Amino acid sequence: MAITLRKLAESSEIERLEEMEGKIWDPSSAIPYHMTLTMQKFGGLFLGAFDGEELIGFLYSFPGFTNGESHLCSHMLGFLPEYRKQGLGVQMKWLQKDEAAAAGYSKITWTYDPLETVNGVLNIAKLGGIVRTYLPNCYGQLDDDFNRGLPTDRFLVEWFIGSNRVESRQSGTSSTPSFQQAPDLLRFEIKDGIPHPIEIDLSREEPIVLLPVPAFFQDVKRADISVASLWREMTRELFTSYFAKGYVVTNILRGPSTVRYVLEKQPFPDILGASSSLS
Repeated sequence: MAITLRKLAESSEIERLEEMEGKIWDPSSAIPYHMTLTMQKFGGLFLGAFDGEELIGFLYSFPGFTNGESHLCSHMLGFLPEYRKQGLGVQMKWLQKDEAAAAGYSKITWTYDPLETVNGVLNIAKLGGIVRTYLPNCYGQLDDDFNRGLPTDRFLVEWFIGSNRVESRQSGTSSTPSFQQAPDLLRFEIKDGIPHPIEIDLSREEPIVLLPVPAFFQDVKRADISVASLWREMTRELFTSYFAKGYVVTNILRGPSTVRYVLEKQPFPDILGASSSLS
């Protein structure tokens, strides 16, 4: 039976989310039903993925207000293990975009770990989000498999859902320019099967620069937590420094052992508006 995606509106559907969170992550960290129900009643957007009548994934968001600007905060997206890696996350985000636009939003925000590059490819390359804000140790110390042992640094993704940049990705008409001449901000070497960071460069001023990070950061953590910690420290310094200079993450390039974030420094016309040409 085909997977269907739709907005959740009934309280009985919202009630099922607490159990779903427990199945996908840790039951002890699931958000109680009374809280999700309250969010849904007062502006929260809840989406569900169904295999027949079975709820197999969800996405929920709530209204946000930052520096005098309203936006939709996308907080949690998850699927049961057997339904992952099928492109459902991208489909769910496009539905979220359409529902948010219908509700009057022009921007959706969320966070992710910049060293978790599967999320980076989804958020930046596939969806067209941009990043210009780095949040060091955003959630404090978390004792789960993905976060244990390192500060929970996060990117803040800004998704301008009415922009040409996002529309071209949804329609499949976007293209990736060549960045062959752009310099790397970090030098690394492959040793014992994993990339080791060696040296960073804080002095570049070119319009486009590249920042390599491990393609499989969890493998680095399992192999050597001290190397993983170096990646966290060095990339934190680079991202915060170049964001302060006015650079913006606009793309991500995949490679076998590392991926490269593309940071651009140029006047982006009307980046906040519907007519944005940020490509």
